[in-house]
Amino acid sequence: MHDVKLAHNDDTALDPADPQLVMRGSLFIDGHEAGCWEARRDGTWAAHRKHEQNWIVESSKAALIERLAHAA
Repeated sequence: MHDVKLAHNDDTALDPADPQLVMRGSLFIDGHEAGCWEARRDGTWAAHRKHEQNWIVESSKAALIERLAHAA
């Protein structure tokens, strides 16, 4: 199992043209920057790993971290 950290970026990093985003930040796996994450207004949490095409979407922050920790 890997160590996963969702680092919160400054709220000014949000795109005002995308009202679905609540928070956004950098994804770190085992201390290395591995991509980005988003919290959305519909309650879902999503992560995009570098060099991968699709987003990983889960119903909660805990579920997203758990999935990333096992899939990394």
